[in-house]
Amino acid sequence: MAGGCAISRPTESGFLSNYAAMTPDRFHLNRGIGLQRAETFKASPTELAQVDSYYIEPVEWRVDPKSRGGKSDDRRQWLCADLDEALRDRLSTIKPIVDCPGPRTARVRSAITVVDLARPMANVLLTATLISPFGTGPIFSGGATVEAEVISPDGRQIAAISSASRGGMLDLPGYYSLSNHARKGMKRCAEELLQAVDAATSPASLRQAPVPTN
Repeated sequence: MAGGCAISRPTESGFLSNYAAMTPDRFHLNRGIGLQRAETFKASPTELAQVDSYYIEPVEWRVDPKSRGGKSDDRRQWLCADLDEALRDRLSTIKPIVDCPGPRTARVRSAITVVDLARPMANVLLTATLISPFGTGPIFSGGATVEAEVISPDGRQIAAISSASRGGMLDLPGYYSLSNHARKGMKRCAEELLQAVDAATSPASLRQAPVPTN
């Protein structure tokens, strides 16, 4: 149940301004005990010292319209709204989110590139033991992949992620919903971006970073 029956991988859709500096993270599990895979470019204390706020640009939708997850306009609106809210919630814990960029505001660009839907009916049948007399339980999880980056006031990429998240055993209700695991993935991918910049904003890092004089 933890891994589901599909494997999600980070994407390189062409959305990010640069992929060259990104490195694969160690394989890990998310808080729902689902698979979480990411490629990350982490910000440096020096770069983050130049930033006093974040401006969240509208989320882009780059999901294949022919895929199961890309066919619904309603789903596109829900997931884009979920990711926008998650980015604002997570990044606001380290710097203010502004409605209009200032001279030291970093822009946050993001795109949803893959949406994998769960298979509720198959999971119901597995849970009801109509297929297996041993009651295997639900195994067909969903998930999503997000690409996001932080762009400095002078236009350079200072942090980036391509993060793939899947639902897991602690996300049990999501196995019986098409989009629940994908929606949780928006929060988990936003957390990945926070981690890409959070180390550079820790008190110890900031003490070592030069502070702008103008």
